[in-house]
Amino acid sequence: MRSACKLILFIIITYYVLVGTHAIAQELSAYEEIDNQSVGLTVAPFAKAGQCLVDIDNNGWQDIYCLKYNGGGYSRIYLNDEGMFTDVTANTPLEDIEDIEGIRTFTPVMADFDNDGDKDLSFGTNLHLHLLRNDDNVFTDVAEEMGFIGPQPPGFIATWYLMVGGWADYDLDGDLDCIVFQQNNKNVYLFRNDGDQFTDVASEAGLDSTELSEEPFSNPLVWEDIDGDGDPDLHGRYNFFLNEDGVFHDVSDSIGLGDLSEIVNREFFDYDNDGDLDFFKITPSAENTATNELWENKDGLFVNVTDDVGLGIMKDRYRGLSIGDFDNDGDQDIFIQLNIFESPDLLLVNDLMEDGSRVFANVARFVGIEKVGDRKGGGFFDYDRDGFLDIYIPSAEYDHLLYHNLGINEANWVGFILEGTVSNRDAVGSSVTLYYAKGKQFRYTKCGNGWLRQDNPWVHFGIGYETTIDSVVIRWPLGYKQTLTDVAINQYNNIKEPDLSGVKSEESQNGHPSGFGLAQNYPNPFNPTTTINFTLSKTSHVKLTIYDLIGKEIRTLVRDEKEAGNYTINWDGRNNMGNIVASGIYIYQLEADNFTQSKKMTFIK
Repeated sequence: MRSACKLILFIIITYYVLVGTHAIAQELSAYEEIDNQSVGLTVAPFAKAGQCLVDIDNNGWQDIYCLKYNGGGYSRIYLNDEGMFTDVTANTPLEDIEDIEGIRTFTPVMADFDNDGDKDLSFGTNLHLHLLRNDDNVFTDVAEEMGFIGPQPPGFIATWYLMVGGWADYDLDGDLDCIVFQQNNKNVYLFRNDGDQFTDVASEAGLDSTELSEEPFSNPLVWEDIDGDGDPDLHGRYNFFLNEDGVFHDVSDSIGLGDLSEIVNREFFDYDNDGDLDFFKITPSAENTATNELWENKDGLFVNVTDDVGLGIMKDRYRGLSIGDFDNDGDQDIFIQLNIFESPDLLLVNDLMEDGSRVFANVARFVGIEKVGDRKGGGFFDYDRDGFLDIYIPSAEYDHLLYHNLGINEANWVGFILEGTVSNRDAVGSSVTLYYAKGKQFRYTKCGNGWLRQDNPWVHFGIGYETTIDSVVIRWPLGYKQTLTDVAINQYNNIKEPDLSGVKSEESQNGHPSGFGLAQNYPNPFNPTTTINFTLSKTSHVKLTIYDLIGKEIRTLVRDEKEAGNYTINWDGRNNMGNIVASGIYIYQLEADNFTQSKKMTFIK
């Protein structure tokens, strides 16, 4: 205990030397390196360059996928059971796929594409796309039979680098779709998930590469709700696309991010706790003229605040980026993993100053992050579920670098493991806002974080030495808002999206819904039936109507007075005369009090 106290004192003194005497006092945590063999991380003899840090088997413990980048060997999957890892790669075809001369592997992303409760594995190589369906921890490649294929490009191209950007429910139909980028040919594939088949809809979604700028992507596309409207948008290395009813439009210039350059990795996160997503990017090399940059979101326009927060002088050869509150003080910090043999990684602590400004300072060597060498693609996760974020880094010299967060400052925290019911099972695309005495914090959940990495998807908040939370508001991917009160801290709370399968569901935990709302129908497209959810904040006369595209009324589903609450209505594809309608697109509209909202849906015979 005495040594721990000395360490805390040393860190605090050093920290104030770094950031000055006007920071609001906080105690940092510290890391220790874990011996690989002691936790079951076996020797993995291959060139490593990335990871997925997710709960693959849905047992409540975060697992590790370690990527084989090039050369011989094959990737590894380690399942975590109460802090001990077991290599289950033998249950996969990874050796047959990857242990072949000349094969390179890129951008692994794990997602529950079939909504069965476990994570499936998607990745690209320099020849093919692969989709390994997970059935009770046995993986089978179903890419070809499900149409998850990146065609060979025209011309004299011997290899084509296929990179999985990530998964999101871009069309809000309740299942996850996938964006894929072809690096050396600038092709983009948007694979819509149609249940038993994937369909490339990139062109109809406005992502035809022939119509995009000269170098639109350069790195895998990543899903993000840039404008906070509830549907997933896309961003590449230099381009930003807003999703408008399933069609994407380049808004890079209009949001202030049209002149970015020299980026290897980037991330959206709410660095200033004001409830919207800011943008951070890192440079690929110290030789580049650009620097790391932080852009603050000010009412939808991004403004460069790099120098204001002390980040402008930091340059090196960066190969990994991860965001998380490592010291649980309520501010999200930045871990930047390097690939220079003599340079240690950076751990940039985010500190709130007394005047309300913020500053980042590198505290890596003061908290035990000291290893150097060949390493790529590290990230935050919580392998022992103690609420303090650990760090995993694939490494050539050490096989695996696992830094355990000791949590010596004993700050409080709260976590959430979300499960969709009407929305996709992984709840990808949810936003979570926490309210407490110090203000609020905001998180957005996504599946895939960019080049060579997929970070921990659990929602984690540090709350410092606060002992209570006022409320937590979850906006589920299909639009339903749920408010939680009396939330237990210092534990992960398993939250399932409310089941709205009845005519009327239970009220949210803080009473009636806070507003009127109409969710996207599920499934969509559909046959023979679909479900429509809506919410009422007060007793109202309600009309829910189906129209065709020329405005003709097809079916009136509700015309009645309803009390405040959450409602679910099913439509069987029949008109007011009881006849099955023709295949096509229909509009459904909710009118209640002074509220009117409409959405599209597709019926397929």
